[in-house]
Amino acid sequence: MPRTLLYKLEKGHLGQYEDWWYLVEEADGTRYVEHEWDHVAVRGFDKREGSKRIEIDDFLASGHDKAVAKLRGILGL
Repeated sequence: MPRTLLYKLEKGHLGQYEDWWYLVEEADGTRYVEHEWDHVAVRGFDKREGSKRIEIDDFLASGHDKAVAKLRGILGL
C-alpha cells in the first residue's frame, strides 16, 4: 500500500502540533487521503494522536489548500 506525502504541517513554538496528509493507494486501486496527527500540549503534558481516512472527493472540497493543490497535481486535475 504505497503512501505519498501530500503535506506536513507543524505548529506551536516547539513544533509540537504535527499533521500529515498522505495519498494512499490500495492493492485494488482504491485511493484515499489519510490524515495523521500528533499534538502535544506542553503545559498539560497531554498528547493526542491518531489518523483518519478521507475520501478523495471530500478532501478536494476541504480547506487544506496546500495539500489539496499537491493532490490535484498528482491526480492531474
